[in-house]
Amino acid sequence: MQKTIRWGILGTGGIAQDFVQGVQVVPDAVIGAVGSRTQAKADSFAQQFGIAKAYSSYEALVNDPDLDVIYIGTPNHIHKENCLLALGAGKAVLCEKPFAMNAAEAREVVAFAREKKLFCMEAMWMRFMPIMPKLRSMLADGVIGDICMLLADFGGRPPFDPSNRFYNAEMGGGAMLDLGVYPLSLAYFLLGQPSQIVSQAIIGKTGVDEQVVTILKYPAGNQAVVTTSFLSTFPTDALIVGSKGQIRIQNPMYAPRQLVLTMFGGDHHSSGAARSGLVAAAKQNRYIRAAYSRSKGLIKRFLPTDGKSITVPVTGNGYNYEAIEVMNCLRASQIESKIMPLDETIQIMEALDTIRQQWQSEGA
Repeated sequence: MQKTIRWGILGTGGIAQDFVQGVQVVPDAVIGAVGSRTQAKADSFAQQFGIAKAYSSYEALVNDPDLDVIYIGTPNHIHKENCLLALGAGKAVLCEKPFAMNAAEAREVVAFAREKKLFCMEAMWMRFMPIMPKLRSMLADGVIGDICMLLADFGGRPPFDPSNRFYNAEMGGGAMLDLGVYPLSLAYFLLGQPSQIVSQAIIGKTGVDEQVVTILKYPAGNQAVVTTSFLSTFPTDALIVGSKGQIRIQNPMYAPRQLVLTMFGGDHHSSGAARSGLVAAAKQNRYIRAAYSRSKGLIKRFLPTDGKSITVPVTGNGYNYEAIEVMNCLRASQIESKIMPLDETIQIMEALDTIRQQWQSEGA
């Protein structure tokens, strides 16, 4: 394929705007056209971002012969329909998360893409941030020892509106599909496929999940705890706890830019607040002082050291990195990404099906 990759943007919502801003800093990427359901919205979007062509239908967009790949940034419930439309027109596809409403829809899209031998990928932009290879390398090298647990959360409070997609079940609303898919995808990215999933949810008055806690258990004996919410604002970070230390993915975990590595005791010395506070208490009380004197070796072993910050520079708003992955795959004539493989997208949708089925069977 030619060096320049020509993008079509299907949808004109906020996420499509963010994606376009990301693509505009990518060398040899051209946004050739945008498609909406109305000419007015398409024209407004095109004018805002300097896009040459504006179509009043998705069909017209995907049939533009001057486009190589279609980015789909529409509401969740029409992802499958939009993917099949673009693939049917012979276009590669980058589809926003969640890839579909359920695993059956995901399988249908994947099967069609493979049948047509066309590139297709879920737009889980978190995975393509520059710091992620560093994180995976640290875990593979055993920097924090054996992984014991992953704790990851994403919570925010969208304004309540029953007609809004966030609170509309038919449009794929709910905290798990909209926000929780990020920490869930992170768990799959770092730990693989779980052997057991247990989930509970708080269901709101519109019928969508407004808060969810999910525990994933793995064959190696480790676990992940994934939480998400529309009821409150969460830290939106992640903590990977190992036998020798821990790595915190600083907020925002869905677009990570910084890690904090903390080792557990051993030969590492600490001047942290926890250790300083314990020493101060020991100096004030003779009984504590005597106990501390006898146990300070044990305390030294288990108290964590101060954290070490690790950052990797980021250009653009972060969405540019998933666009770069798509473009690299297209130039290499690859129909799938190794970082976000389609089989894993299906596995994650299967997990989401299992999670939601548990709420229904247990009455949430």
